[in-house]
Amino acid sequence: MPLTKKEFTTRQQRFPGGEKGGMIISADFEMAWAYRYSLKNKEYLVLSRRERKNIPIILKLLNNNKISITWATVGHLMLDHCKPNDHDWMRRILHFNQPWNFVEGDWYDHDPHSHWKQSPEWYAPDLIEQIINSDVKQEIGCHTFSHIDCSDKNCLPGVLEDELKACVQASKKYNLILDSFVFPGRTFGNYQVLKNQGFKIYRIDSKYKLAYPYRDSHGMLCTISSYAFGEKGLGYSKEYSVFKFKRYINKAIRSGTIAHFWFHPSMDEFTLKNIFPEVLKYASEKRNKQELWIGSMGEIASYINKNKLL
Repeated sequence: MPLTKKEFTTRQQRFPGGEKGGMIISADFEMAWAYRYSLKNKEYLVLSRRERKNIPIILKLLNNNKISITWATVGHLMLDHCKPNDHDWMRRILHFNQPWNFVEGDWYDHDPHSHWKQSPEWYAPDLIEQIINSDVKQEIGCHTFSHIDCSDKNCLPGVLEDELKACVQASKKYNLILDSFVFPGRTFGNYQVLKNQGFKIYRIDSKYKLAYPYRDSHGMLCTISSYAFGEKGLGYSKEYSVFKFKRYINKAIRSGTIAHFWFHPSMDEFTLKNIFPEVLKYASEKRNKQELWIGSMGEIASYINKNKLL
């Protein structure tokens, strides 16, 4: 059974409607920016095009089940175009090897300096608009501007600071406020920079798999990653995969915690058609029984801060 982290919030206060437990889903929306240097994913443009194909399907499923999620979005995707030298003001990450295959060039050397219609793997203003205009309100969060490594080892604070400033600038076109942050590739670090730039909550890994959000040493809220919608169900059958998600949801209800699931929108067809819809359906049934709160990272952070729960 998933380990549960204990905290000090009274059970009656935890969720806006008095629900017993909660569920958050976050999507790492990144397209070609994520896989361009990866040693494991050579066909990064193919994955990006699959992501484009999947997102309207994902939004329809979310709308049908009246579920809001957090779209942790690479900021460059918000642009409809860019030109050479547009990003030269930004401090750049130093070169390193693992887990990215840095051999030569610059962090931005794949940037096509083009328009989204010519290079749809690198820009996605059309998809951003679809998400924002979804029938069920969705949250746009931050996943850095160019999917950098945020770890203290590989990223100087000024680099992340400029990445976040670029995200905020790009988001103004859509009248967005970025409250939530997801670290690219689990490269955790530079927390004070996040705090200084006004972020309220971030997703983190832990030995625990279920938890109510808690505050870190900088005063920001953390929400723990529970389980991912992996490629082809991580090798499990449809039935067992769905069972595992249900088990997380049920224990979150019993323990007054949150099950935080996440995925890449480029998920494979098996997961998208067989597992994802079943999990959404089960969660919505639990919500309709007033057992399960479902919302975004930003929503739970706003609720906790407004009511001074932590």
